[in-house]
Formats: sequence, structure tokens, C-alpha cells
Amino acid sequence: MSKKTTIVDIARTAGVSVSTVSRILNNKPDVAEETRQRVLRVIEDERFAPHITWQQLRTGKSRFIALHFPQDFNPPSQGIITNAALRCESAGYTLNLIVGPLDENELLTIFNSGQADAIVLVEILTHDWRVEVLREHDINFVMVGRCADTDGLSYVDSDIGAGVKDAMSHLVELGHRHIGFITLGEITPEKEYGFTAWARQGYRDSCLHHDLPLLWRTADLSNESVAAVTFDLLSQHPEITAVVTPQDSGVPGILKAIATKGLRIPDDISIVGLLDESVAEMMTPPLTALSFTSRELGFIAVDMLIAQLTGAETEPQQVLVGSTLQVRGSTGPARVTVPASLR
Repeated sequence: MSKKTTIVDIARTAGVSVSTVSRILNNKPDVAEETRQRVLRVIEDERFAPHITWQQLRTGKSRFIALHFPQDFNPPSQGIITNAALRCESAGYTLNLIVGPLDENELLTIFNSGQADAIVLVEILTHDWRVEVLREHDINFVMVGRCADTDGLSYVDSDIGAGVKDAMSHLVELGHRHIGFITLGEITPEKEYGFTAWARQGYRDSCLHHDLPLLWRTADLSNESVAAVTFDLLSQHPEITAVVTPQDSGVPGILKAIATKGLRIPDDISIVGLLDESVAEMMTPPLTALSFTSRELGFIAVDMLIAQLTGAETEPQQVLVGSTLQVRGSTGPARVTVPASLR
């Protein structure tokens, strides 16, 4: 068995004292740069420290990437997180997940204290203070999602606006002329979820294009709120023959309201949601749904960020990932008469 390399061996080979090697290993500043680099070369040659460790020492970088996924709107997406972590590891980085709320000081401390070299932001608001702080302090970051002002910023996002337009076109082709639209989440000038804003824009554009009335409502994040809002919408507008929601958590509440109204899917009302394919297939009837790949979002975000860190990419990158509309049993031709339960 070969003898294990020690700090004494490193000091002897590099021609320095043990205390000097110790100061370098602890990243102390009081060592001449020439000496530091000579010791680091010996550490690398002798495989004394793991590859990432000596890279951290050599470059002064942490090799950590943070991912901030606040839970204000949705629970963390397993797909985005898992695949971002896999991409980080394959490139020699480590992903640190942050799911709690942050203030400006806490966000900047992540970088000032060397906890991370860059950050992926998820759950983007149309006017997101995190974006402005990071931009002001010239910190490397990438968004999964996008804010209103994306000038000079890098992001990867689901093209939910185009997806909603596809859903609306599908329903219009089936003869639907009164289509309700349910979104979730608080909407104020200070706090609007970007995904919801782009989805609503897609709905508005479709209604204008097809000369349809705007029948949009927003609900809180609970099933009870969605059910109540949908019930009220159907009561106020019995002419509605279809409902679309761009958020998967809106589907159960909509179905509850439809059942309470005594309506049949798709004979009385058609439904289009945003739902994982495996779940959509299991519903009765199977749900016509938009689907995106969170795997792709996680991979692309980390690739963008590493390109920033390594200098491989100096221009902002902006990628929209398209959706797929899977037509299933929850959509059908628009009914001709208003059901008795809606009169």
C-alpha cells in the first residue's frame, strides 16, 4: 500500500514550511502569490486534495452555484432542481438549494461570504427585486422564468403564452366562443408571477385574434379558492363552454366546481390544463393538457450560468422552451344549448 501524502510531504516538496501550507489550505491572504501557486501545483501533482478543493484554492472561487426557489407561488419543481443539480455535478460544481424567503442583505451575503459564485433564480416576478439587486452588483445569475425587463439578462422559460394560444385555437376549432380562463396567484403591481402574466397575455391575444369575450379570473393558491372562483364565473357566464388554466394546481378546483354545477366533461364543458402527462392520462376523462419539460429548463439554466462563469459566453442568452398540447378526452365540440343546471 502506498504511503498517504501528508501536509509535511507537501511542505518538503514545495520548499516551504508546514505553517505556510496550512495558511494556503485555509485560504489565508498572507502568502506570496508565487509561493501559493507553487504549493497548489504540488497539491495537484500529489493528489493531496480533491480536484474541486484545489480548484477552489487556486481560483478563489467556491465552485458552488445557488438556486433560489421561493415557495410563494408553487412548491419546488423536482424536475428543475434535480436536473440543475445533475448538470452542476457533471461540470464540477455543487448546487445549493435555497427555498426560504431572502431579503437583500441575505441575498448579497451568499456571494460576499463566498458561499456561491453565481445563482439560478426561479419563480420570477414581473418586477423582481432579486433581479435588480444582482444586476446592480454585477453578480452572475440566470432566470428560470422572466421578468418584464429582460434587456441584457439571460433566462430560460417555458413559452406559456404560445402554449395558451395553442389551447385556445384548439377550442375555437371545436366551435367554442366563450372560453373562461383561470389563473392562480396574487396579482399586484409589486407582486405578479411572470408565468401568470405571460399566460394571461397569450389568452388576451387569442381572444382579440378570434374576437372572443375576455372571461378571465384569478384565484388564490388553494383548491377551495379556485373552486369558488370557477363556480362564480360559470354562474355569472352560463354561456361559457370551455375553461383553460395554465397552472397544474388549478385543475382540481376547476373540476370540483364543474362537478358541483352538475356539468359533464366534455359534453357540457371542455377543460384544458397544464399537467404532467402521466397524471393527465389517469384522469376521467383524460385531460387535454399543455406540457413542458422541467428537465430541459434545469439543464439549460445551469449551462448558461457555467458559460458565464468560464467566460465561454459573454452575451445574454434568452431561450423559450415550447409546449406540447396533448388532445385527450376532456375537450370536445361546443354544446349548442345551455344546460339546465346553469339556467
